[in-house]
Amino acid sequence: MFSAIILGGGKGKRLGLGYNKVIYNIKGKTILEHAANNFINDDDFKEVVIVIDESNFQVVQSLFKNNKVKIIHGGETRQSSVYNGLKKVTGKYVVIHDGARPNVSIEEINKVKKSVINGSCTLYTKVKEATIETKDNKLVKYLNREDLGLIKTPQGFNTKEIITAYNQAIKEKKEYFDDASLVYNQLKKDIILIEGNDYNIKITSKSDLSLMEELL
Repeated sequence: MFSAIILGGGKGKRLGLGYNKVIYNIKGKTILEHAANNFINDDDFKEVVIVIDESNFQVVQSLFKNNKVKIIHGGETRQSSVYNGLKKVTGKYVVIHDGARPNVSIEEINKVKKSVINGSCTLYTKVKEATIETKDNKLVKYLNREDLGLIKTPQGFNTKEIITAYNQAIKEKKEYFDDASLVYNQLKKDIILIEGNDYNIKITSKSDLSLMEELL
């Protein structure tokens, strides 16, 4: 019933690694392995498609020996990489996750599996601090944090619906930051919001990396 796509792009420039950050090793496993394993070990997922850049393709192949894992090449953008993954999935529902989020919990994955049956869905967290709009390093106005949230992954979709949305976006030459926004804008369908875990962070900085080394 379920397929998963794990996105393994990212050059690690802000981390100063000089290589794809998902290959960074924490406690004996790469970030990508930490991100993918809860999906691989879940019997509800009939396949896990890992999308990786060409330069790391053989490295990733050596990491995953499970027969349900399919490893494919990514595209030039996140959107094109997801589309490559969508061409390979066969499940009725697809769950898409960032390979740079290694601390995704089993509970969060289960919430997405339960919700996606009722419609497209995404994890998010509420904004807990005062939030402002700025321009040219000047305060423009305070925003009501009660109306704001931070989008996370995994996100879940009916496979046929998201492929339809992607085909429309490609035809119209539109690019989106994440899959929920693509489906929301292309199909004009509501997205179910699922409150997730504050520790399910995407590694983008050295401080994120230090935190993950403590949490994992």
